[in-house]
Amino acid sequence: MKLVYLDNAATSWPKPESVYLATDHALRRAANPGRGGHRFSRDAAARVLEAREVVANFFGVSDSRNIIFTGGATESLNMIIYGILPAARSIVSVGCEHNALWRPLCDIAKRFGVKVEYVSPLKEQGFAWAEYEQALATGPDLVTITHASNVTGKVYPLAEMARMAKAAGALVCVDAAQTAGVVPLDFQELNLDFAAFPGHKGLLGPQGIGGLYIAPEADLLPWRLGGTGSHSAVPEAPRLRPERFEAGTLNVPGIAGLAAGIEYLNARGLEAVSQHELRLRQRAIAGLRQLEADIYGENGNVVGVLSFNFAGMDSSELAYILDDEFGICLRGGLHCSPRTHQSLGTMGPGTVRMSPGIFNTNEDIDALLSALEQLKSRAR
Repeated sequence: MKLVYLDNAATSWPKPESVYLATDHALRRAANPGRGGHRFSRDAAARVLEAREVVANFFGVSDSRNIIFTGGATESLNMIIYGILPAARSIVSVGCEHNALWRPLCDIAKRFGVKVEYVSPLKEQGFAWAEYEQALATGPDLVTITHASNVTGKVYPLAEMARMAKAAGALVCVDAAQTAGVVPLDFQELNLDFAAFPGHKGLLGPQGIGGLYIAPEADLLPWRLGGTGSHSAVPEAPRLRPERFEAGTLNVPGIAGLAAGIEYLNARGLEAVSQHELRLRQRAIAGLRQLEADIYGENGNVVGVLSFNFAGMDSSELAYILDDEFGICLRGGLHCSPRTHQSLGTMGPGTVRMSPGIFNTNEDIDALLSALEQLKSRAR
């Protein structure tokens, strides 16, 4: 049985060979960067600096010190939401958030009395600009934008949204979990204050690595304190970036793998990556229509993510059968985004999510459609 992996919205797989090699090489020469003068420590520090420059260049950031390495987008979003307190007392969250954003927002509303307003102006017929303007008119301190849904693949018009939020006097935070490494992002040109991104999805890096962009004029309270390799005699976190936000030992193998993933994308070209995934998505839609599946996020500006339900089956059960009997790996359930499913009316059954990646083929999509056809015939 050939394995077909279509769960790249969770973690991309396989990785480019260069990512495996870079991660392994860094692991075999492991040392703490900036924590000693010996050659292994110097080598690790150089590798981290080089990787930081690669990440910064990829996202249009002129000063790589404003790129903070984290454990992933979840950690980055938590650093933003908790780090902006007590300055932010009013937040508008736009889009159907992943729990990585929704739960911290719920927590600060409950524990600290922060006012959080949720708006979802992206409709089937287009973006409801009046609804967004109305939310901005309340004078939020921070606007958080989920750039693309991890359930439907729908993409929000980030550039204009960020411009309007800044004009309204708000700071802007973007969750780029589903768009980093898939669509071009220039954090400075977009005039973002904060951006969170994972390394293990579209950027093709290993798990356990991600990043946080903090604009030069923006600031956060560090939420983790400890050793930084500099200013060690004082009890406070240093003011210097990135050390201020990177207490503890960095994940050097993960950082090396992330840089290798980005370099692969640079060589391949983001436009080629995006078009490849969208072609596979469209091929799946055509087949799902013929099978009379319920499709979510079919139209509009999208990334490669697509959700569907089929033959009245529970999504988790269907995902299990596809894996167990056909070797096809997808994800069923709520995908850690309950507000999305509330809007879709799928809180009960959830959805099956298909998310092709750069290494998937037409044959992989056809294998999925063939498996669904067999299941449909079996149910007759």
